[in-house]
Amino acid sequence: MTSRTTPQGPGYRTGVILAALAEQTTVTAQDLSRRTGIPISAVYRHLHDLVQLGLAASTRTRGRYCAGSLSVQMAENYRREMLSGGEVKRRLTQLTADTQELAAFLIPSGHHVLCVEAAEGARVIKCSFSPGLTKPLTFGASAQAILAHLPAERIAEVSEAHQLTAERVAALHLELRRVRDRGYAVSTGAVDEGVWGVSVPVFDRLGQVNGTVSTMAPEFRVRRSHQALLTLTHAAAQDISRFDELS
Repeated sequence: MTSRTTPQGPGYRTGVILAALAEQTTVTAQDLSRRTGIPISAVYRHLHDLVQLGLAASTRTRGRYCAGSLSVQMAENYRREMLSGGEVKRRLTQLTADTQELAAFLIPSGHHVLCVEAAEGARVIKCSFSPGLTKPLTFGASAQAILAHLPAERIAEVSEAHQLTAERVAALHLELRRVRDRGYAVSTGAVDEGVWGVSVPVFDRLGQVNGTVSTMAPEFRVRRSHQALLTLTHAAAQDISRFDELS
């Protein structure tokens, strides 16, 4: 994350630091300064206030910081108010019951894709996505199902933030075009080795993408059930899109 020449109100730096904290498990003040472009002295001042408010916390390792306890309450408030009062979780649970695989709802967060809700299937899977965890908003089905429907300038910002080479940017644009054409994204091993995933975008009442429903499973387990998993995931994404229309 880097600071940009955008209008900056009194709380802008605080917000930038909080965003950087959200993207990492733990960070140092030096890390935050480097990622945000904010002078180290100012970072320490903001961290002091954030710790006092409970929005940040000092970890057991001296000099490192993480999200504070108040963040848990904020996350729960988000789930209640923005995830249709628990309907998203219930729909994911239904999807998991139908597939026996991991289902998740993810949203764009800065230059990353953030998992905000998930339901585990009866079958065990080792996967990087659980609520609160992020991955780069670049490659992988969950990221591309969202990125394909974002404006070109946002795609350029994400590519720059993750320092993609010209070759990788070209490959990314080609894949995003395919995702838009077919209406879903699919990948194998892009985030976790041996894990297959299918992701279908979720749109708000204005037709803007606000997240994606993803089903993930070991590749060996779904070789004959790709189409069934896509159909079930697509139905769940449509239902969650309708939750926003009805709210």
